[in-house]
Amino acid sequence: MLASSVGILILALTLLDVFLTVLDANGRSIFSTRIYRMTWWCWRHVTRLLPYPVAQAALSVAAPLMIPLIIALWLIGLVTGFALVYFGGMSFGDLISGGGSQPSLPTAFRLSWVTLSTIGFVEISPSNMAYSVTVALEALLGAVILTFSITYFLNVHRSILSTNRLVAELHHRLGDDGRPLSTIAAYMEGDGSRQLERWLERLHENVVALNQGLQRFPIVYFYRPRRRAQGLPYILTALQDIAGGLAHCLPDDAGMRHSPALVALNRALAELIEDLEDGYVPVHAEAVLRPVSRSSFEMACRGHAKIKNRWVERFTTQCSTLAGRKACTPDRNDDTLYDRYREWLPQAVAMSRFVDAVRFDLGYEENLRPHRSSRLLAWLSQGPKDRPQSLQTKAGPQ
Repeated sequence: MLASSVGILILALTLLDVFLTVLDANGRSIFSTRIYRMTWWCWRHVTRLLPYPVAQAALSVAAPLMIPLIIALWLIGLVTGFALVYFGGMSFGDLISGGGSQPSLPTAFRLSWVTLSTIGFVEISPSNMAYSVTVALEALLGAVILTFSITYFLNVHRSILSTNRLVAELHHRLGDDGRPLSTIAAYMEGDGSRQLERWLERLHENVVALNQGLQRFPIVYFYRPRRRAQGLPYILTALQDIAGGLAHCLPDDAGMRHSPALVALNRALAELIEDLEDGYVPVHAEAVLRPVSRSSFEMACRGHAKIKNRWVERFTTQCSTLAGRKACTPDRNDDTLYDRYREWLPQAVAMSRFVDAVRFDLGYEENLRPHRSSRLLAWLSQGPKDRPQSLQTKAGPQ
């Protein structure tokens, strides 16, 4: 009786986790999210023993491995739960009919496995109506979980593709300096404001889709592209440059500064950061960074050698890219640039601290063995013998 009660409890928790993970729109679960985090923690600490390039490549396969892991755990929970239910009532007159199998826990697991996999009974079969219904229920639940697993994989894959579209929207707009602001400035020089408006609308839609994907499928957070420039920290940095630069660096009379698409993008980005902090990466409160004085800001803006502040440099660089060099030379009769700097600074610092936390959490900055050579790395870099080799041109006599 005790074994059957424990089995029913395991079945209830397993099925509840399956249904919440696959069907709940808020991404809630009992075990799946914790298993993702624990798996990532273990995988990240194991890869820290590897050379940096190998570790970064290994981290990129962690999220794909989590999906078969969680599916396997669901199946194990189902098999174990039904096996304990069978074992609690296993006797020659109750469950087993025919054959010479003795009532035992391995026999119960065997019955549970052949039922779940629909292989069919061998010498074990239910001998009463209650266990006949239980066996049929296990076979039905096995098919349901298999269907749910496929659906879950396809939905996660669709969410990752949506994230990749956002990466493409950003990456394809990068200028020569690796930032999207120079491209935005080119739009604003001519009659490209409408195109810029449409691009901001697409960015807003993609940010909303990213946020929904992270809420719906927490495993998406641990997805790491092999290229660092396509990872989540760099997506957030590029979005902050776009949203913060357009909102604070443009003149007051610039229509794009009050664009509905820009306002929506800023709100979507703020909600994304808030949800990430609540669900994934809590950022501990730190001392508030005070802005520099007006005189120091003007001196730093003019390039005074004694005034070095990376936040002022970053802000003035954004303003110079968007509004021209004259925007970063404050006039004594125009104090709006300093006021916009004071509005921009808290948001930029908060975003920077959050991006640093995400970058550390996802293992982008870990390099515990930076100068140690590895024979394994050298062997892996060679690849198979039939791998296409790069062409080399040898200069001959002229």
